[in-house]
Amino acid sequence: MKKTVLLASLLLSTSLSFAQEPFKNRDGIVITPEKGEIALGFDAVPFLRFMGSLFNDNNETPIAGFTAYHPLTITGLYVIKENTAIRGKVRMGFGVEKTDTLVPRIGSTNPNETVSDETKLSTSNITIGGGLQKWRGQGRVRGFYGGELLFKITTDKTTYSYGNPLSSENQVTRLKSSKPGNGFGFNLRGLIGVEYFFAAKASLSAEFGWGPTLQSKGRGEVETETWNGSSAESTVTNSGKSSNFQFDNDNASGSLNLNFYFKRIALGYRLPATGFGLWASGCELRALGGELRTRY
Repeated sequence: MKKTVLLASLLLSTSLSFAQEPFKNRDGIVITPEKGEIALGFDAVPFLRFMGSLFNDNNETPIAGFTAYHPLTITGLYVIKENTAIRGKVRMGFGVEKTDTLVPRIGSTNPNETVSDETKLSTSNITIGGGLQKWRGQGRVRGFYGGELLFKITTDKTTYSYGNPLSSENQVTRLKSSKPGNGFGFNLRGLIGVEYFFAAKASLSAEFGWGPTLQSKGRGEVETETWNGSSAESTVTNSGKSSNFQFDNDNASGSLNLNFYFKRIALGYRLPATGFGLWASGCELRALGGELRTRY
């Protein structure tokens, strides 16, 4: 009985160590993730379109084309074991767009004299999330699964300025600003996918998620101005709240991620004539002696 238990334990430990063995190419270079490495990833679809546009027949300038459907969200991994990694996602998007429109100056005797009306759009889009991922399989093609929690905040405001002020000659009602309510959302998702390592520490991956998503939008406001007979008068109108809850699949379009893995780097400096130094490695800060150096 003891021999049977010992043999089973030996076979189990052997299979587990084999399952975590990193894959090497013909030159002996490890191409799959290793403990302590950090990975950066992003949506590969805009770049694939960029490469495809280089070989088409039109004269349009190739662009990467990150849009609301393919936002530039950075994905990070920190490999804590050969088959396990901590996931992180972040997007910090801020934008300002201005549009000037030339219109005739009211009251001018010169028909060619113009003034400028300006529209200014300010937006922000912030996404932060984290989770855990595990790989399964051998070779260049590996499956993975895990889970993550994502938070998202969005803001949007449009302001209008006019070259012609309101007056007895310009009695109109017009917009001054429009501000939809701030958006907030979270997504708790389980995930499953496939990753193909086409080169050392470089891969393409695709994943699908499933779980609850809650999105809400706060009260918005619209400000208008009008001429009341003697001066300009502003009015603010509020809009209602809204929310949306779903429990469904995501990534139904099957977008691809492009991932690159790097070894963690540690930098250190020895204080002069003390033998005492500080080392920073990833998120670590520890005291060590020694000269200035780089550690991988």
